[in-house]
Amino acid sequence: MKRFEANDNCSYALGTSLAVELLMHQGEHARIVYLSSKALENDQLQLLRRLCKENKVPIKVDDNVINRLSVKENCFAIGVFDKYHHELESKRHIVLYGFDDYGELGTIMRSAVCFDFKDVVLVSSNIDCFDPRTIRSSMGGFFHLNIRKYDDFDAYYQDYQDYNIYPIVKNQGSKLTDIDFKEPYSLIIPQRSGEVDNLKGNGILIEHKKGMFDMSLSAISSILFNYCYHQNAADRNI
Repeated sequence: MKRFEANDNCSYALGTSLAVELLMHQGEHARIVYLSSKALENDQLQLLRRLCKENKVPIKVDDNVINRLSVKENCFAIGVFDKYHHELESKRHIVLYGFDDYGELGTIMRSAVCFDFKDVVLVSSNIDCFDPRTIRSSMGGFFHLNIRKYDDFDAYYQDYQDYNIYPIVKNQGSKLTDIDFKEPYSLIIPQRSGEVDNLKGNGILIEHKKGMFDMSLSAISSILFNYCYHQNAADRNI
């Protein structure tokens, strides 16, 4: 077992908790779980063993593989899985434009799961969604989501022309609280401010106090997802 490369047909989840997420939500794609000889027989490891048994996934104690693949000393389990194809299923897409930061991507994925989004699209991005850094930074949120990648926005829009477009913009947009999101819709979130200001659609301005610090992209995204979550719940009388 070697370190991940983009052209590999498999990837891996580093750590016991991420291996558990893999087996709970994408167990049919799991290939094998490697354990460290130092792994403690606690509740989490017992859960991992049970999930491996239920999914008919073999377990192998192999410190050499753990040491070769892990990027931190306290990694006691690694779940190896085959890459799989995602289909977008919902009427609410999160479209991440020009992303090249694995940490930012992972944080947004976690927020997406928390606020009941199912579909994430990477557009004009150099990030490999199956890279272990994506999975690690998402804290396993990756396994809850359908993730697709498009070379550019036109290619994405070709497939989803009936979706209403709501890009986060730097100028000339509507206040978030003034927008009534109409399904199906796409929330367009750029890595860099102003990158999608020219997209047709209803631009979103996230208002905040101007000062020494700018809001992080992950914070802006969480505010947007939270607003959509509550509006979605209200529309469905939840």
